[in-house]
Parts: sequence; C-alpha cells; structure tokens
Amino acid sequence: MPKSIKQAIEEKKENKPTSTRKTKVQPSVRKLKMLVTVVDRSKTLFYLDLLEQFEVNVQFVLYGKGTASTQMINLLGLVEADKSAIISYVREDRVKEALDVLSEKFLKVKNGKGIAFAVPLDSIIGVSMYQLLSNDQTQKEGGKK
Repeated sequence: MPKSIKQAIEEKKENKPTSTRKTKVQPSVRKLKMLVTVVDRSKTLFYLDLLEQFEVNVQFVLYGKGTASTQMINLLGLVEADKSAIISYVREDRVKEALDVLSEKFLKVKNGKGIAFAVPLDSIIGVSMYQLLSNDQTQKEGGKK
C-alpha cells in the first residue's frame, strides 16, 4: 500500500538531522535622526557639550546671521542676530530625551532660547559611516578592536 504524501513529509521532518552550527547574533541596526538645533552664537559651545551626553559622535556647526532689522529684533525681544545651527546625528532611541533636555535648557538658561527639531535619515552609505554616526563600537569579523 503506498504511503500518503502527508505521511512521507512527516517522516522526512522526523529524520532530518539537526544543525549543530552556531549562528552569530548580529547587533540590531538602530535608526538615526539628524538633530538640528538653532541657538544664539554665544551659546554654541554650551549646547555642543550638552548634546554630547546623548552619545552624539558627529556634530558640526553652521554660523549664520539673521536678516531681521534692528527695529524688528528689538520688537521681538531677541538678544542678537548671530545664530548657530548645530547639526548632530543621534540614535532614534535617544532623540526624545535630547529634545526634552534641550527644551528645558531653552527655558532655564539666560539668553539660551533656541529651536530644535529632528529629521529621520532613510539611508547611510557604508557600515563604517553608520558605526561612526551611531557611536557603534562593534567590529566586523576579523577586524581589530
């Protein structure tokens, strides 16, 4: 009597040898966001140091000058027209915490008002570049630490 297909499949599953090969666990890839913080130029170093506590490995500063007239600056109560835009790359899981701390400092630091927002990054070219931006210390197999 011929075996049914179902029985044949069951037998193959039972007789299949189990693999003893160890699988390597890859670290999970965490998404990154670009955090833009616009502050008075005189407070740039303060905010650069503040952002480093969120494992920010790469930051750069763009210096700018506002275009508002002196009358408008006085009307709005702004301190100075010279601004800095700080561009930082932060892991997605640290962004909310960074924005909360920045918001708190904008309110409490004298003349420390600013604007901060995060933009998601869709892709990054290269494993080394990702490791640099995400402050990831893992090495490729065979690499030196």
